[in-house]
Amino acid sequence: MAPHPLESQYGLSSAELLDAVNARFRLKVALEGAVAEVQMEKKIQSLVGGIVVRYEAHDLDGHPDFSIWLPGRVRPLLAECKNVRESGKLGGEAYREGGKIVAYKVETQKTRAGTGDPTSRFYGVEQFDILGVCLGKKTGNWSDFVFARTMDLAGHKTHVGKLSVFQRVPLPGAENPRPWYTNLSELLEHISDPPHR
Repeated sequence: MAPHPLESQYGLSSAELLDAVNARFRLKVALEGAVAEVQMEKKIQSLVGGIVVRYEAHDLDGHPDFSIWLPGRVRPLLAECKNVRESGKLGGEAYREGGKIVAYKVETQKTRAGTGDPTSRFYGVEQFDILGVCLGKKTGNWSDFVFARTMDLAGHKTHVGKLSVFQRVPLPGAENPRPWYTNLSELLEHISDPPHR
């Protein structure tokens, strides 16, 4: 079997490359982000030919991770992928009541703000349409996701039109987890066929 291009490029075996990732916290966090994106792409890809006409994956700064075209729509839906927060020393990874975890937490802000505008670190409600949150850090299954429309997420308390820094994410098996969906196709069907008013 021919070596993977990365093995040839760096002169290391696949095991040595994976050991290097595993031994470095920041590199592992970056890998977890990539794993979540690949898992979300697999979910989107499985819907092509049904509720999804086509999609594109993006690896661009300042652009959502996916563009998804639904039947009869010219403009694609933009989707962002995030990982649920990791366990922290101060318990900041989840929402708790009486010491018990009642919801997970996802951070919905950028790594850094743009020059001269501290509010640019916050996502605008219009920057993407769908948020996909990978629960793998909590469940151990990196194909576990929940999805929500951005317009249904909590807004920032002081900056109108921006998302709150943190969002509540339901625990697996939670009753009435709305606005979250465990099935992406259900959310897309809801978007493509909104209830009549």
